[in-house]
Amino acid sequence: MGQTINRNTTIGTIWSAIDRFGIVIMQFIINLVLARLLTPNDFGLVGMILIIVVVSNTLADGGFGAALIQKQDPTETDFSTAFYINIATALSLYTVIYIAAPYIATFLGTTILIDILRVLSLVFVINSLGLVPKVKLRRQIAFKQIAISNIIAYFIAAATAVLLAQQGCGVWSLITMHIINAIFSNIFICIAAHWHPSLTFSSKSLKELFAFGEYMLISDILSNVCFNIQSTLVGKYFSPYTAGQYAQAKKMEEVACTTLPIAMGQVLFPIFSRIQHNKEAIITKLRLSMQMIAFITFPLLSILIIVAKPLILLMFGAKWIDSIFYFQVLCIGGFFYPMQSINYQAIAAIGKSKTLFYISIFKSLFLIFSILVSVHINMEATLGAIVLSNIVNYLTNAIVVGKYIGYSIFKQALDVFNILITALTSGAFVYYIGYSFDTNWILLIIIYIILYIVIGYITKCNMISMAIAYFRNRRSSQ
Repeated sequence: MGQTINRNTTIGTIWSAIDRFGIVIMQFIINLVLARLLTPNDFGLVGMILIIVVVSNTLADGGFGAALIQKQDPTETDFSTAFYINIATALSLYTVIYIAAPYIATFLGTTILIDILRVLSLVFVINSLGLVPKVKLRRQIAFKQIAISNIIAYFIAAATAVLLAQQGCGVWSLITMHIINAIFSNIFICIAAHWHPSLTFSSKSLKELFAFGEYMLISDILSNVCFNIQSTLVGKYFSPYTAGQYAQAKKMEEVACTTLPIAMGQVLFPIFSRIQHNKEAIITKLRLSMQMIAFITFPLLSILIIVAKPLILLMFGAKWIDSIFYFQVLCIGGFFYPMQSINYQAIAAIGKSKTLFYISIFKSLFLIFSILVSVHINMEATLGAIVLSNIVNYLTNAIVVGKYIGYSIFKQALDVFNILITALTSGAFVYYIGYSFDTNWILLIIIYIILYIVIGYITKCNMISMAIAYFRNRRSSQ
């Protein structure tokens, strides 16, 4: 069984990574194109209301997705009940948002948001149709089908957005991209799942799923609020222009620090759920996942901080120059997100949804309070509050993992300490070279990679030792 789980984990991780990295690469390319065709205001307007759509999408799920994955043997009635509840909730939420749109736009100080919000909110209504089919695929570790569906759908949506932007459609290019992506991805997911709901609904199933899902629902809502409220508050207290600059910086930072954790999290949650009663097995996978993520993201973030200015000016042009500093500061906070995310998946998998609920309340209140205080100072203070919140989020999740699983903050720190020191030492040296000798930024990246590998080898970094052993075994087997 252990070998089967490891094989499923490996295959699932590969396809989940293909899904995530494929989307990220396309997003990166499309963002380069749209950043030159559209204005910071266009991106800022979408960023200001995206939180409403994301939270509504989570509400439409109702926490049933996580509950169906975590439950050992869900029945067909469980799946059908969740499906009908998802759709009913989505339609109810859309009605509320449609009516409330003028008041939300007035609060945010931009009347154009009325129509944008009403149209963009169709996304979570469309997504509600594919929530349960996607859960079916995730339970089967069928991430290949999910990856293909998502990548093709995003390609169609992105191509449409570029064509509309070239025709001068402005912010509506971005809105249309979200709508088309939702339509095609859910059509493909439903086809791949080969599932349709039965004409059954059970209040018993609803209660059982909601017993776990209610806490996961609120926890996910609060997590999404924390993740998306930043652009909303920046836009309200500063300007749509500043929100657009921040949104662009945030997108780039997310590519570096959230891509791999999200890809792995899609796989680790169902895998952890299967071995939830074997804490030693969970700790083993947690340690490996933590080291793997740190080994990739720590040096990546370090490099991006160093070459941020020439990189952003080359990719997006001078009109995005204000996003450079935002991006560098966000990358500092990004060091903590990968480990926070892996800890979160472990807590959810062992069934501690109520605990996640309580810590999510704490983390959300901390972030919102910090931002509401800092926006009255300046944008730099706001960025500092966001970084501090990332640190608090990691520490909170790590404390809970230490309590219930036995993988403490101290043990986690020991596992990634060598990697962190190697990344920072290499970064400090390369920054000095670039600052002192005006070195080409591409050459700086090459120097950093060489230094990172050499220092890691000298200090016996576990991940580098594993990589060397792997290649040696491959060579000897040939």
